[in-house]
Amino acid sequence: MIGRIDVHTHLLPGVDDGCKTVEESIQCARALVGAGYTHAFCTPHVWPQFPHNIPGKIARAVTELQKHYDQANVPLKLMPGGEINLLWCAKDFETALLQQIVTYGLQGRYMLFDFWLDSADECRRYLFPVVRRLIGIGLKIILAHPERIGVFLREPQMLREFTDLGVLLQLNTWCLTERPGSPFFQTAERLLTGGDYFLCGTDLHGIDGMPIRLAGLQIAERLVGREAVQKLTVDHPQLLLEGIDLANTAAEARKTA
Repeated sequence: MIGRIDVHTHLLPGVDDGCKTVEESIQCARALVGAGYTHAFCTPHVWPQFPHNIPGKIARAVTELQKHYDQANVPLKLMPGGEINLLWCAKDFETALLQQIVTYGLQGRYMLFDFWLDSADECRRYLFPVVRRLIGIGLKIILAHPERIGVFLREPQMLREFTDLGVLLQLNTWCLTERPGSPFFQTAERLLTGGDYFLCGTDLHGIDGMPIRLAGLQIAERLVGREAVQKLTVDHPQLLLEGIDLANTAAEARKTA
């Protein structure tokens, strides 16, 4: 049975700024299971300072972590993925092949990205050509935590330009635990109640932050109801699971390591 699926986690220990140890990752996994999660994508940062976060190595790290979960009797199924900084990787994507891009389940279908720019003009100049190319080669691309990105807080209309290109949106649950008057909360509330999000993820980085990330789910349910949150945490995330076979995925990923 498939329960909630976390689409944005930093569970892999020691590969970025997320969980530091296997033990901490297991603690986070237990918290997810307690909140109804049965699956989670490991989405480490794909940044220049983390050159090891490429498809094959991520797949092997996920397989190894799953062994630790199984030994600890943690009933959470892990899948590979990544959170790509689109600005830093833009030049690489000018000629990248689909199998070289870190995607959900390494299936070459859905890709999670973020970026940090200060102006709408910079977005149009540096990011839009990359977005168009990625969509043009068949990817469905998902923007992580738009409610946290400064250019959207200052120029809300800019987000519509991204979605008009075909970009999907992912909510970070902890942003709903910010004070009601904060820009993070106001933006997250507006997008959530407006039905603009495609997915909802915790973006967990360690055990200390788990309480607020799970509390955000309860706030989301109060804002839009359980059925709407079900779509964001179960129904839509299942689209990312289609066709994923972890054993074969890991074997194929080794070819691109």
